[in-house]
Amino acid sequence: MFKRKRSLHKMVDHRRFLSFFPACLLCQVPAEATAAVDFLWPIHVSKVPLSTQAADSLEPAAFGEELARVALEGFEEYVNKTLPMEMEFDKQFADEFHAADHSRVNLAFRRWQKRVFAEQNRDIYPANGALDILESGPNPDFIAGITKGAAPLKEINYTWPGLYENSSFRKLRQHINTLAKLYLKRSGHPTSELPKTFRVFIWVEVFRKGDSLRPLAHTDGGFLMGRYWPQLKKNALKFNFEDPRGINPPFGKTHTHNVEEGSLTMFPSWASHFITPNMKSRTAVSYVFIVYPEGGNVLDFEDDRTGNIQVSETLKLKKICQMI
Repeated sequence: MFKRKRSLHKMVDHRRFLSFFPACLLCQVPAEATAAVDFLWPIHVSKVPLSTQAADSLEPAAFGEELARVALEGFEEYVNKTLPMEMEFDKQFADEFHAADHSRVNLAFRRWQKRVFAEQNRDIYPANGALDILESGPNPDFIAGITKGAAPLKEINYTWPGLYENSSFRKLRQHINTLAKLYLKRSGHPTSELPKTFRVFIWVEVFRKGDSLRPLAHTDGGFLMGRYWPQLKKNALKFNFEDPRGINPPFGKTHTHNVEEGSLTMFPSWASHFITPNMKSRTAVSYVFIVYPEGGNVLDFEDDRTGNIQVSETLKLKKICQMI
């Protein structure tokens, strides 16, 4: 939580005393006083044990093991075969990739997965010969990002049947759909405003030893964002949120959200977050997702209740004395 301001409410039997000593001591001695602390841009973070070792976990640990296996197989296939072909046939992408920072492999993997997602959602991006997810369908910017202006390459395979046909992956989508409704209700969205089903874009990120992810936020019309960690060694990395109030003092804080293997965390998509380097030899796997309205990125920021949550605390004040 990020504190905003402290405002005095009522003071009963307020007295002010002024005495002259070597210094002048000004004392405010209320019999009773309260102060309200309002929080600026509170971030609603919800954590669920999806496949942990906890007794209340929604799925057994084997559920996460299966999804981690599928993710790692797809990642290795992309890094060893697809990525070299992308850089061979797309020189602009190759130049950008070589000049990019430590996040480049996961960002490139996400770029490819966006095309895969488009293939799986022909109702939004129908086949039109070229299949450009930024020029087809009623919401052309639905999954816009670093793919903007880049047409799909005919030499590249944009399918991932090992993931999309996997029963555990389908169950993961069902869990996300159910948990997203609960999260949004707790964020202030009336049930009548929520669709029966969401459009959920899920992609895989893999963090080998030393891998990290730079600060990112998504403001493309989604309800919420989340991360599920089917494979993660304890204390391997940190999942950090940046201060939404800005970088200048007294703000500029960083909040670390503790995650463990099998946990699923949901948070506002506009909340900037980053992943610190994986300090363990065991590879960490994360399924990242953005939950959109059923029709795509049609949520207006003014209708996003996650950015309008009000949280406050009431504090009791003691005697206030100040040297003047």
